[in-house]
Amino acid sequence: MAKIVGGFGTSHTPLMSIPGNLWETYAQNDPRNRELILVPSGKRATYDELLTTADPRIKDMVNEETFIQRADNIQKGLDEVQRRFGEVNPDVVVMIGDDQSEWFFDDNMPTINVYWGESVKLLPRPITPNMNEANKISALAYGSVERDYPVDSALGLHLIESLMDQDFDIAHSHYQKEAYGGSIGPATWYLDMQRSTEPRPFGIPHAFGFPIARWFDGKSPPIVPVTINTCYPPNWISARRAYALGQGIRRAVEQWDSDKRVAIACSGGLSHFVVDEELDRIALKGLTEANGEILSSLPRHRLQSATTETLNWVTVAGAMAGTSMERMEVITYEPCYRTPAGTGCGSACGVWL
Repeated sequence: MAKIVGGFGTSHTPLMSIPGNLWETYAQNDPRNRELILVPSGKRATYDELLTTADPRIKDMVNEETFIQRADNIQKGLDEVQRRFGEVNPDVVVMIGDDQSEWFFDDNMPTINVYWGESVKLLPRPITPNMNEANKISALAYGSVERDYPVDSALGLHLIESLMDQDFDIAHSHYQKEAYGGSIGPATWYLDMQRSTEPRPFGIPHAFGFPIARWFDGKSPPIVPVTINTCYPPNWISARRAYALGQGIRRAVEQWDSDKRVAIACSGGLSHFVVDEELDRIALKGLTEANGEILSSLPRHRLQSATTETLNWVTVAGAMAGTSMERMEVITYEPCYRTPAGTGCGSACGVWL
């Protein structure tokens, strides 16, 4: 039977790739962000409303010296994850990620989707002449070379069939389309606006591209991309279901008739586009203590917008539960405030080994 040999997780925010001296440049986009959330209420707010209510101590952390220090710590953490991933050298990686206006839109938004084609296209993000340096670096962080990346189709099919037998309703994708586009929202909770994307060629979503490009240590183990709808109501996944899904994935892998060594990996989160340091630390406590009760009960009203990517980590924790590696080691956590309004990201790196 197959064996789980480790788990890996990192954030994938642009702050994980942009040098600290460019954080201020990137932060210039924040006042126009329509998905800013008041902490801890979870209510959508404008940048000016956040600025009015923000903890005044945040402004003391918004300076180039702090940005550079935190960016350096993040890179050291990513380097350590890369080193440990290389040492484990898994035969296949089950990857947990979310989709943000990439493959899925309101014409068909699955809560759980397993991709099981023979390969998946990696397409670099377009670089345009008018892009500033921060945005160029961010775009390249999700992959800079077009390629067909290998997928373990046999494991993908096994996951689909096993999870269906475990009463998970699984959507599946067996090939990619020429172009992806559509609209999302309005719906409920924070999503009281519509997001529209013109059809365009698109490769694997960024939640999967970042680990491959940044910390797969130059290796190309086949993957199985499992996409969960963390971000978009009304059918976004709950913390409880995300944890249970991880447990189901573990059972499926352990029952797979193969001698392959399997890693479970994710990227995303933690809190953003407004830093919720308290919520981040609650999630990290659950991850490091292998506390399924904490992870399964993360409060929905604080899991809004892209903060919901924390649930990618919850799914990996569910998969690691019951193994000899169930406690995550935090390598890096930086509450990356980039404006006095508290916008930014909780940036983390961790391993289950």
